[in-house]
Amino acid sequence: MVKVIRYGQKRRILCETCGALLEFEKDNVKTVQTGMNEYEQQIECPACHEIVEVD
Repeated sequence: MVKVIRYGQKRRILCETCGALLEFEKDNVKTVQTGMNEYEQQIECPACHEIVEVD
């Protein structure tokens, strides 16, 4: 079983394009409108400059 030992400000995600492990904070996330009343949170991968969707 996996347990959370400490909650932190930074989160991690994997870029599916280049495979880089990205660490980011809330300040790095951009909210982008993708449709009518539809929004997506995104960051940009510094390695390949692709847009990565953040949950």
